[in-house]
Amino acid sequence: MTLLFALAMGALALAPLLALLAGPAAARPAAPGRAVRSHPSDRLAALCSALGCLLLVVVGLTAALGGARPVLELGGWLGFGQSALRADGLAGIFLALTGLTGAAVALAYAGLPAGRWLTGLGSALVMFAAVAICADNAFLFLLAWEAITVCVYLIASAGGERADLLAGYLTGGLAKIGGAALLAAFGLFYAHTHSFSLEAWAHATLPAGTRGVLFALLLVCFATKVGVVPLQGGLPAGYGAAPRLGAASLSVALCAGFYGLWRFEFQILGPLPVWCGDALLVLGAVSALSGIVYALTQDDLRRFLGYSTVEHTGIVLAGLGVALLGQAAHKPTLAAAGLLAATLQVCAHNLAKTLALIAVDRVEQATGERTTDPLGGLSRRLPASALALGVSSLTLAAIPPLGGFVSEWFTLEALLQGFRMPTLASQLLCALAAAALALTAGLGLLAFAKFYSFIFLGPARSALGALREPSRWPPGLLGLGALLVFLGTVAPWEIHVLGSGLQELAGFNVASTAISHPLVLGPVFKEFSVLAPTWLSIVLPAYALLALAIVRATRASGARASSIRRAPVWVTGSGAELSAVQYRPSAYSNPMRVILRGPLGYRTRLTPAGGQDEAPRLTLDTRVVFAVERFLYAPATAFALRVAERVRALQSGRLSAYLLYMLIALIAALALVPVLR
Repeated sequence: MTLLFALAMGALALAPLLALLAGPAAARPAAPGRAVRSHPSDRLAALCSALGCLLLVVVGLTAALGGARPVLELGGWLGFGQSALRADGLAGIFLALTGLTGAAVALAYAGLPAGRWLTGLGSALVMFAAVAICADNAFLFLLAWEAITVCVYLIASAGGERADLLAGYLTGGLAKIGGAALLAAFGLFYAHTHSFSLEAWAHATLPAGTRGVLFALLLVCFATKVGVVPLQGGLPAGYGAAPRLGAASLSVALCAGFYGLWRFEFQILGPLPVWCGDALLVLGAVSALSGIVYALTQDDLRRFLGYSTVEHTGIVLAGLGVALLGQAAHKPTLAAAGLLAATLQVCAHNLAKTLALIAVDRVEQATGERTTDPLGGLSRRLPASALALGVSSLTLAAIPPLGGFVSEWFTLEALLQGFRMPTLASQLLCALAAAALALTAGLGLLAFAKFYSFIFLGPARSALGALREPSRWPPGLLGLGALLVFLGTVAPWEIHVLGSGLQELAGFNVASTAISHPLVLGPVFKEFSVLAPTWLSIVLPAYALLALAIVRATRASGARASSIRRAPVWVTGSGAELSAVQYRPSAYSNPMRVILRGPLGYRTRLTPAGGQDEAPRLTLDTRVVFAVERFLYAPATAFALRVAERVRALQSGRLSAYLLYMLIALIAALALVPVLR
């Protein structure tokens, strides 16, 4: 298995070189609706990356199931102690998840051209994510984390337009804030342990106050990658600005962010003070609600999915908060319930979100549109994309019996264990978080109904011309879609894998208590409640087929088919074209915009349009600004610009001035030494 691990990492390292050292600078874009072929070098690099990702899946599943756990020794060449890449149980779960999502994106790159730079950056991002997940040395983890940040910044700002560059700066700036927090946390760890070994950190005895500071620093770091409010800005901006399949590549980086929360917050720092778990419950509820509310108001396809990621990150944090509270109260069963729920949510969300972003890219390639308003009626023209986006939307909306429903059910059940919490405040926060999750689920169904239906159902709202799928048989799209269809059905087997991988963290195999019967699941606590997603996968389609059979039998025994009269939809008696007067996406989400006008930052403005010789026309411009962006990002940006103007005057170009700056920095660093000790 060590050889297989080495081959996987070698293939991932070779893929960016193949993409960057051969082929043209960029692939030629095709006209909407035209099938395209990628350059041979791009295709070879993408296939090499896909091969490495598939090998990662094998290595990860084997490690998670308790089989061979390979180790790639790297020696001490970094200069910060011995380092290696180790695939233990926890790393195996996230390696397999990274491999699955990375392989789907790589196969999408192979099928549709995206340019050698984007292909190379996407492959490099997967490789660095795998290094971060397997690193047993903090300095190696820091190098991989910063490399992920560079890849994310370059992908997010690769569009070339001014708006894309600004979005890239926002994404990269927030990521650098996270990197600074990570560096400070690692410095604090080293000051107490005098080692960069993660194993030494896990066994270190740290004061409760130090653990709290480390918790906050690490949370800031990983929040910038996974999209926790108020550091969520990089996700919608990055998804919206990234060209082509870049947004799907950015979704792969989520695996490394969630892994960091599991490894550092729960395993290395735990048990943490009770307030840390309470903080995650609050942040989770706020992120989930605000994410789905702002997603509902978005008409841009990718920004919608970006805010949806913020929502699902909030759900994950709620489960992780329960896990931290259970660990703080020394209740391993309660901790395991939250840990299993959060891990299930990460798996379902990452797979579904990657599939959705790949399908959205295909829609954009075929139509040339990036917003929902001009689309509609694409289900017959783009059947593969419609099926893939439908499966991912149903999963993200938590519709039974798919995997998203199973993971959200486990999260809700974990929050319902509030009466087992150590403090009254934690009990109340669990109840409020459960209520927020229920409201989020309802709004999520509303949001994804709008998202999917206005793309693929009804007549088109503009002249889109003749359209067809960009490629006929996309293997990544079909493979990931098939996996999501059966993710809820095979939930007991998925829990077997996760239980084995989480055994070291939970202290016991979670599957032993979460699976009460072969196909019946419970929230780790026996006889609390039950769910049978496998039976739901059988019964629900059977009921649908039975209802269809009853309808057909009723029609056959009743009136003849010729007696059924069909007529076009009556549109106020005017005879207008339905495509011109039908319900539009903005009207669908407008009630939510008006009801929450103040908190949403919803603004409307009538602006004149047309020339002097034309009849006067007015257009309605609408804008929704996230409250965090209005009250935090905008003032912080203005303050930074003012400081930059003042500092610019100090950049005199004199060597003596720069030596003075270095002396001041050295004195400040020396002053921190006794503080850290």
